[in-house]
Amino acid sequence: MKEKTAALSFGQFFARWMRLRRDDMLAMLLFPAGFWLLIVAVVLIAAAVEGEPFDASAFAIPTAMALVGGVFAGFITGIGSAGVCFTLTVCWGHSRRQGVASLWLSGILYSAANLLLAVLLQRAGMLICLAAGVQSGFDLLPLVPPVLWLILLVAPTAGAVLVKASLRRFGPKAGSWLYLIFMVACIGIPNLDEVLGVDLTALLFAVLGVGLAAAAVVSSLWLLRAPVGGD
Repeated sequence: MKEKTAALSFGQFFARWMRLRRDDMLAMLLFPAGFWLLIVAVVLIAAAVEGEPFDASAFAIPTAMALVGGVFAGFITGIGSAGVCFTLTVCWGHSRRQGVASLWLSGILYSAANLLLAVLLQRAGMLICLAAGVQSGFDLLPLVPPVLWLILLVAPTAGAVLVKASLRRFGPKAGSWLYLIFMVACIGIPNLDEVLGVDLTALLFAVLGVGLAAAAVVSSLWLLRAPVGGD
């Protein structure tokens, strides 16, 4: 039986992988959509209660929050793929390379769907603005730098693979170190501009991009060699 499953082409194996992850990925796409709908309802209720003129820029908030929520959801579903699904891949006799490739491809497909969903939600918000009597809505999407779109496409899967591969290779202590690095980055990086007195936005994007690429390569290599089980 193992010889038969190991002989599957990558296309056949990826189709099986997607059937295994399909329901989770669809559920994770519903999360940012529901989050957006909830925030839109809050914005509309607040505008009605306060009786102030409708502010079109308020609809940038639901889209931004939905986008962030979708990235977080992609990270969570990536953890599941790098954990249970990758373990099943090896235990069922498939190659680790097929598992790692499917992990990355499915994660990027989810992120692409999440970004497309954010675009559609932004357009829906602008239609609501028109229906509410505002001539033109606030379009958030042109303000997003192209490099940030690329980072958002790769970051959820890169983060999930890094976390799971580190835990497999170094054990639970890796989680503490990753959390410490994450907190230092979240607290320290936003304050660098004020401390140094210069605009470091471009540099930070470059460092983030290079860091993600390095993490993606190293953690994928770790998954190819790390022990499986216990997920």
